This record gives sequence, structure tokens and C-alpha cells, in this order.
Amino acid sequence: MTQSIVPPTRIREKLAQGQTVVGTMLVEVRQPGVMTLLANAGFDFVLIDNEHGPFTVETIADLSRAARDQGITPIVRIPELTYAHVAQSLDGGAQGIMLPRVTGRAQVEGCVRYMKYPPEGGRGAVLGRGHTAFKSASLPEVLAGFNRETFLVVQIETREAVEQLDAILTVPGVDAALIGPTDLSLALGVAGKMDDPILVAAIEKTLAACLKHKVVPAIHTNDAALTAQWARRGMRLVSIGSEVGHLVAGASAAISVIRGSA
Repeated sequence: MTQSIVPPTRIREKLAQGQTVVGTMLVEVRQPGVMTLLANAGFDFVLIDNEHGPFTVETIADLSRAARDQGITPIVRIPELTYAHVAQSLDGGAQGIMLPRVTGRAQVEGCVRYMKYPPEGGRGAVLGRGHTAFKSASLPEVLAGFNRETFLVVQIETREAVEQLDAILTVPGVDAALIGPTDLSLALGVAGKMDDPILVAAIEKTLAACLKHKVVPAIHTNDAALTAQWARRGMRLVSIGSEVGHLVAGASAAISVIRGSA
């Protein structure tokens, strides 16, 4: 019964098999049915953006459970590091946390402490909620299962993070390090220049550090060609655009075809 209430984190399984996983960001749509659409499109995971998005705790829980039901791994980008943001997201059904604006090791250690149950962390235990599909089972087995399955993505988007990669990536419990190239370009003084040598060098440094410390290298961009380029260079968890961007791009392409043929 324990296995049935500790759902596997599917991207963890795929990454362990050597696959590259592809996801997108959810920034606006709050209807849980959107997860069926993303699953139909073939996405492996979704980043629910609670840093910039308009989501409540209740909505995040509904979206997370809907994603899980469709075989998509739900990861919540929290707005700031607090116990409530981490624990409520995970208790509601999210399988991972994305920690933004990382500047050093202490932040990451704090996030792990909030995510993991004792003895690996200090998260409070509760069963019969969204993360267990409202079921209960043997507490020690369930807690060990969630400690194994929860997935932590740290964002590398500050100058300090690039300078402290070894300290950040050696925190036990870090699964992936995701480059946010837009914010990183701002931090490095080359705003929006995705091919600037300074930014490229920082991304390459992060990629190398991930390989050194056996952390999954990851990136999110709004450019499919750029994302594919970095995937070929070794990024194994890649996120492209958002549901809003995909909607606008698809609609614009259709309108262009129709008006072009009129």
C-alpha cells in the first residue's frame, strides 16, 4: 500500500535511465485540465511558477494533483524560501521544489531541511492529504518514500551562485541545477544577450560543475533552438517557454497561414 500513496517522481526515473526530460512553465492558466493538454503535447514535467504567477496554495494543489494524474512531474517554483511555501506545495501534491535566486549554500540547506522529513530534514509529517492521494499507511515507510522521491531544483541565476557552484551543488538533496539565462544575463551585465561570451562561459561552468558533482544540469529558455542547442551540449532537464507562449505561438502561426492564403 505504501507504494500506492508515494507516487514515483517520473522524471527521476527517466533521468536515471539516461533520458533527457522536457518540460514547460505554467504561468497563468489555473484550470487543472491544462495538465491533460501538456501531457498530450508530450511534456515530462511542468514548472508551476509561484514566483511570478498568480497562483494560490489551493490552485497549486489542484494543478499538482492534476499533473501527477497525467504522468507529468509537478515542480513548484516558490516565491521565497519559507517553510510554508515549501511544505504546503509538497503537501498539496507537488513532487518537486524549484528554489529561485540562490546566492549560497545556506539557502539550499534550508530548502532541503524544509523538504525532507527527519532524519534528513525537519518537515512536519501529515498523511491523508493531497501528496498521499488522501490515503494513509505506515508512517516510517511513507516518510522514507517521500524523502527518496522529492526533487529539488536550484536556480543558477545570480553572480554569487556561479561563484559558489561547488558549495551549492554539494548540498545533499540537490537533484538539479537550472540555469535561468535571462536573470543570469542581467546579473552578469549582459542583459538579454544569450550568445554573449560572458553568459555562455557561466553556463558552461555550471554544466561542468553539475557533471563533477553528479547533479542534473538544467536550463529554461523561451527559444526552442537555443534549448535544443544546450540539450546537445549536455543539459538533461530542459524547459521551454510557457503555456501562454505556446498558445500565442500556435494561434499566431495559424492566423498567419489563414491571412496569407486569403
